[in-house]
Amino acid sequence: MTSSNAYQLAKFIDSIDDFEIYTDIDGNYDHIGATVADAILQANNRYATHVKPRVNRILETYPEARTTTAVINLLGNISAKELLSWNGEDRAERFHKIILLFAAESIETESDLCKWLLNSSNTLKLKAIKGIGQKTADYFKILVGISTCAIDRHLLSFLDFAGLTYNEYSQAQDVINSTADLLSIDRAHFDHSIWQYMSKRVIKPKKPKTRCKDH
Repeated sequence: MTSSNAYQLAKFIDSIDDFEIYTDIDGNYDHIGATVADAILQANNRYATHVKPRVNRILETYPEARTTTAVINLLGNISAKELLSWNGEDRAERFHKIILLFAAESIETESDLCKWLLNSSNTLKLKAIKGIGQKTADYFKILVGISTCAIDRHLLSFLDFAGLTYNEYSQAQDVINSTADLLSIDRAHFDHSIWQYMSKRVIKPKKPKTRCKDH
C-alpha cells in the first residue's frame, strides 16, 4: 500500500510546475543550545521571523554553549527565557527539562544526541516531556542529521492535495519517506521541500499538454 501511494505522490509532484527540491536546510549546528532552542521554538511559530533569528542569536552570543554541560553552566547565570529571548514560561521550562534529560543521559554533544535518537526507546523519554510530541522528536532527528521527515500541517495538506489522506502520523511519515526514497532524494530535504512549497503558495498543477492536430 505504501509503495503504490509513494508512486501516486511522486506522480503528483511531477505534475507541479514549480515544485523545487531544497538541499540547504537548518540544523547540524554542533551546538546543543541552538539545537534545543530550534526544536522547542518551531512548533506553532513562524520559522523565519520567530525561530531562526533567535537560533542565530544563541549561536553568535553564546558560542560556548555547544555542550550540555556548558548550557547548564550558562543557565546558572541567566534564565532560559533570557537565553531564548522568549517571554513565555512554557518554552523556557521545556528547554530546561530537555537539557536536564540530556545531562541524565550523558548526552554532551550533537553527535551524542544523534546516536541517542537512533534508539526508539530514547525517543519515548523525550516525548515524556510535556509539549514534546512525535513531530518535535522527529524534528530533533532532522536537526542532528538523521534522514527522516517530521509530519506537520503543511505535509498533511500536501498529501491531501495529492488525494492521500491519513489519520495516523506513522502512515503519513511512511509514504513521504518512501516517496523520497523512490525519487532518490534525502528524506529531510524532501520534507523541507514540501514545507517550503506549502508555506509559500497553493498547488499549481501543470497545464495539460496539447498535441497538434493532423490537417
